[in-house]
Amino acid sequence: MLVGAVCVIAALLWTFYNRYTDNKAGQLSQEVLQQLDIEVSTDTDSAPDYIINPDIFMPIKVIDGYKYVGTVEIPSIDLTLPVMNEWSTDNSKIAPCVYSGTAYKNDLIIAGHNYKKHFGYIDNLSAGDKVVFTDMDGNVFNYNVIYTEIIGGDATEDMLSGEWDLTLFTCNYSGGARITVRCALAE
Repeated sequence: MLVGAVCVIAALLWTFYNRYTDNKAGQLSQEVLQQLDIEVSTDTDSAPDYIINPDIFMPIKVIDGYKYVGTVEIPSIDLTLPVMNEWSTDNSKIAPCVYSGTAYKNDLIIAGHNYKKHFGYIDNLSAGDKVVFTDMDGNVFNYNVIYTEIIGGDATEDMLSGEWDLTLFTCNYSGGARITVRCALAE
């Protein structure tokens, strides 16, 4: 009976901890969004720098020592988040991160935690849903979801394979697989 009570208490503590980290991550992301202050580019007189040279790095803005490259917006799940320039365990606790690629070469992969306030609902996305990435220079990249797939947790090659303009992914709740959303640049 004592072991059962300890297990129940441990489960409750784990649940409260998960809710706390989810809320904290959402709060941090919203604070960063307010500080990013990205102005969408309206200059149509000249080609953006990334068109002339797609090998350039996406511009970065540093906030509280963390480097951000833009924002990702998913209207169908009412989500807008900052995106950090590089994935790490610590970075991903604050905001989704660039896992690989760049919007300029149409191979951007963004990883986010499965927190409800981050990528916890991307498994609800359907073909045709809109995803918008905006870089720090205000260049807007509109994508449409093509499909969602589940890949193995260690299937790095599968994550990186394919000709996808944008990929979003997060862990499932057990952590053994990755919910992966594949997107194409909107025409």
